[in-house]
Amino acid sequence: MSEAYDQYQNLTLKEKVYIKRYPSHILIIKETKEKAFKQTKKLFGFNGHNDKSDAFRHCYWSALLSKEIGYANALVFTTAHESSPLNPKNEKSMDLHNNLFGLKIGLHKKSDSMMSMQCIMALKKGQLKVIRP
Repeated sequence: MSEAYDQYQNLTLKEKVYIKRYPSHILIIKETKEKAFKQTKKLFGFNGHNDKSDAFRHCYWSALLSKEIGYANALVFTTAHESSPLNPKNEKSMDLHNNLFGLKIGLHKKSDSMMSMQCIMALKKGQLKVIRP
């Protein structure tokens, strides 16, 4: 119980508002986040910050969310996720861009592995934003 409480406390205010409005999405958000971290570690060997692994993870998590809770809800949540006033502007811009790319991938409701591959291809084509190469 304390782990769930700690996770809730670490959410942004806008994420908390979203969760209160859509409590049925809590488990989906948690599971898709874990899946994105796991796939990123599998493909890159780690989960970095502001690098290619970070860009992929944001794209893939957003694609998974879009597939599971719908584009509009996923857009609201992923935007809320980036809403912390402590989030540097360039990082927020990178993450929002990569999230939007993933949200569009998720619209087509393909398999998780296909969406992962599409995010990797977008990264290789330079369609995802990266701050640190």
